[in-house]
This record gives sequence, structure tokens and C-alpha cells, in this order.
Amino acid sequence: MNVLVVGGGGTIGSTVAYTLAVQQPTIDLTLVDPRTDAARGHAIDLRHSQCHAAHAVGRPAFDGDRPGTVSAVDPDSRTGAETDPTLVDDADVIVVTASAPRSPDSFERGGRLSVLERNLEIAADLGAWFADGEPTPTVVVANPCDRIAHRLWEASGWPRRRFLGYSLSETARLADELARRADGDVSPSDVSCPIVGEHGEHMVPVFSRATVDGEPISLSADDREAILDSVRSIPYDVIEMRGGADSSRWVTGRGVALIVGRLLEGGTDGATGDRGADPVCLSTPLSGEYGLEGVSLSVPVVLDEGGVAEIVEWDLADDEREGLEAAAEAVRASLE
Repeated sequence: MNVLVVGGGGTIGSTVAYTLAVQQPTIDLTLVDPRTDAARGHAIDLRHSQCHAAHAVGRPAFDGDRPGTVSAVDPDSRTGAETDPTLVDDADVIVVTASAPRSPDSFERGGRLSVLERNLEIAADLGAWFADGEPTPTVVVANPCDRIAHRLWEASGWPRRRFLGYSLSETARLADELARRADGDVSPSDVSCPIVGEHGEHMVPVFSRATVDGEPISLSADDREAILDSVRSIPYDVIEMRGGADSSRWVTGRGVALIVGRLLEGGTDGATGDRGADPVCLSTPLSGEYGLEGVSLSVPVVLDEGGVAEIVEWDLADDEREGLEAAAEAVRASLE
């Protein structure tokens, strides 16, 4: 199994690649990035990390299986990575983290939109490259991911089910916030509150479906607003604490790796082989679902080996549906 990481020389791309190498040590990883030396350096380091299979401490982690390969492709070699469809054809899953350099504007709340114009251009170029390859499930991490996923879909001509915009970090942050606010010893694994809408200011927590330890919870309007404000703000707090050259890469890296793992397993749980009964909220192009079209938003989806197997239409509370419609208007307006 091969995962192509487009933007593998950057912070997020290399973190995703490392997380995949740890969680799925038998897969093959291919890193593509115009920052050739950075991509090569990460590939060498990741390849060496797989060589821990050579000693007694590391060998058990590989269960006796042969470690996967890690390589970096120079965009200036062969016919040029950006125009070589074989890289796409060889991939079972593509992860897109390629992004324009972040400016100081991106370090403030709402900063994902600061790279919108340039990242839409990158997405159009990547979509033109993808168009010559075999349609492949593609996890879009580059921000603002709803817009980038939509532009990639339009430029590629691929079926919309192939595109998944990553937005699970907010769900993880929300679970942490709810667990900390709950009475008693509550683990985030006992918390469920999906998020639909935009990966950004127009995210919409589905509080009407929120549960703790399987039981519905009731939150006041003030509590909901405070929780939402915290989830919106915390990634920028992390940037301020760690510095603008860094990001919330650990939560993103693990979340993306989990999605890729589920896709590689054909939408089933790798441990049990069972298809996940519960959908997960990821951004995908809509064509009438929830009464929306011409836009990509996070909605509940069921996954299979081809990407989105089904978009599930939940009954939303009035305010949640209004929030989803507002998210659609905001995303659509910035693509016009």
C-alpha cells in the first residue's frame, strides 16, 4: 500500500508521514515537495526510523513484517512530479498538505484564510496534475481545507467522493473541552460531539447529538458559546505558545493518519475488520445533501476504500442547520 504525501517536506506533511510510519510501518510512503532537500531529508530520517526492525527492541513493533519504503521524488526529475500521473496511479491514498508559506496574519484567529488565494492556485495546479491519473481517495489538509478540497475536486474532474477535507482536530479539541468540564473522571473517549460546517470560524458543533458515556448531555446557551469560543481559539493559542514556525501538528498528524488507515482498510476497523457503524464528519463536495450544493463542508460520511461511501443526513436542530447554511454561504462566497 502506498501513500503519496504532497507537501511532504513541510511541517504538517512530514508529521503526517512520520505518524503513518509509526502507526502503519508496512506501508510505502512517497513524499513530493518543491523543497527538494527538505523532502529528501525527511525521507532519509523516516527510512532510518523503519530500520529499528533490525534490533530486538524495535523488531516486535513490526510483527515480523517487512517495513515499508520511504522515498522522496524530486519535482525536477523524471517528467516532473507535478505532471507525472504514475505517482498518482501508484498511490492508494493521497494526502495534500502543500501550502503557501504562512504570514504573521495566519497566526491570529481566523488566519487560515490568509493563505486562501495562493493555496487555491496551488490546488488548481495539483488538480490539473491529478486529472491525468487514476481517481484516488485524497485527504486535503492544506488550509482553508473546505475551499481547497472543493477547488481540487473541480480542477481534477474526479468523482466528488474521492475528496475528504480534514477537520477532525476540532472534534478532538471539543472532546477535550467537554471532558474537562464534565463532573467526575471523564475520558475524551467517553465524549462524543461531532462538528459539521467549515473548518474555521463557521464550525458547527452538533450539541443536539452530544453524549458523555453514551448519555445525552444538556448545555446552556452560555456554556455552548464558551465551548465553541475555546475550540475556535485554542489552535492560535498553541501557535502563540510554540511560535509561528510551528503549528498544532501533533493533533493534525494523528487525525490524518487515522483517516488514511481507515481508507487503506477499506473503511473497516483494522483491529476487528468490522465496518465502522458511526460516520465521521469530514469535508466533501455537496450536491443537494442538506439542501446545499456548489460547496464543500464537513458533514457525516461513511468511508470505504474509494473515499466517501455515503453522506449521512442527520436531523439537525434549527440553530445547527442555520449554522451549516451560514458556513456554506461563507465558503461559497470566497470561491466566487
